[in-house]
Amino acid sequence: MKHGSENYVYGTAVPKIEYDVYEDNKVLKEKKKQKAKYKVRLRIVFTIIFVFAASLLLMSRYALITELNYQVSDLDRKYNEIKNENSRLKVQIETEMSLSKVKEMAETRLGMQSPDRYQKVYIRVPKNDVTKVAKNYMEENDKSNKLFAFLMNIVNKMIGLID
Repeated sequence: MKHGSENYVYGTAVPKIEYDVYEDNKVLKEKKKQKAKYKVRLRIVFTIIFVFAASLLLMSRYALITELNYQVSDLDRKYNEIKNENSRLKVQIETEMSLSKVKEMAETRLGMQSPDRYQKVYIRVPKNDVTKVAKNYMEENDKSNKLFAFLMNIVNKMIGLID
């Protein structure tokens, strides 16, 4: 920063030297120009390399995204095929598993037959519902014993499948 006169450097009493060695000497002047040109060329080269690297990185990212999109669409197509096959199989199972077809297959393929009158055993079932009693018991003791509640839940599900 200059103070006062333009010929002095701020904070000193020394006058500013306005002499440039490169102006008087043609060889040094040419070297200075060559050095400046070299710096400019070097900057241009580094800028080109940087732009090229950034473009390459950008293109590789887009290529990766495109590849992943192809994979996602392929997996989506496979998922839809499996889902359609699953639906078709469910319909096939429902149509083929009627009671009359099950009875026919049991009698013809497996050689099964309906039990005779003397082979049937009747069991007396109590009037109180076991699932309701177990459910009430679980609700009361849920806080004290989580393992027992879990086991009772499994038993209730099994009883529900039997009924």
